[in-house]
Amino acid sequence: ESVQAAHSATAIHGGVFARHNRLPFAIDIVTGLLFYFVAKLTDLQTAAFVGVVVGFGLVLFQRMTKIDVTGGLALFGILMLCISAGLAFWLNDDEWIKQRGTITGLIAASFFIIDGARGGPYIGKGLARYMPYSDIDAGRFAIIMGVVGLIMAALNYGAAKLLSTDNWLFYKTFVDNFIVVGLVLFAMRFARPKRAT
Repeated sequence: ESVQAAHSATAIHGGVFARHNRLPFAIDIVTGLLFYFVAKLTDLQTAAFVGVVVGFGLVLFQRMTKIDVTGGLALFGILMLCISAGLAFWLNDDEWIKQRGTITGLIAASFFIIDGARGGPYIGKGLARYMPYSDIDAGRFAIIMGVVGLIMAALNYGAAKLLSTDNWLFYKTFVDNFIVVGLVLFAMRFARPKRAT
């Protein structure tokens, strides 16, 4: 029993509130709010471009200073920013901009699932550092996050189709994140090795 308790203790760490994760997590929140307020004050196209510019600026800042502001997923973040920038330029229409999250969500989910099938050596391992456990199976976690990505892409598609632009923007900025957190917390039981009782 004492061995199991010790193992459980070592399996738990700070997750997003661990010292090395606080800055990337805070930046995630700030960039999400930036998109929301820029979109409210201007339009979705401008907000999309501002988000891409800020994203590339953060990656460049990290490369120059070696301060981790992307949470260990810099290359994946750059790739998704390039895709997002291309879509923002190509889909120069509010309705299509709203569907950008669906498209990038499907692409990101595909990368997660492919990474998970390989054991999660890059994306799964990088994202696992945000979680409050150190005993996560990176392969299973990547596949689970891929499934979550598919679910969120479907929800964004429905929200974009059924809600007004203002209501969709509120959903994307405030509601979306809570759903992701709930799904991830539920899915964590499948990403960690089962304990013998």
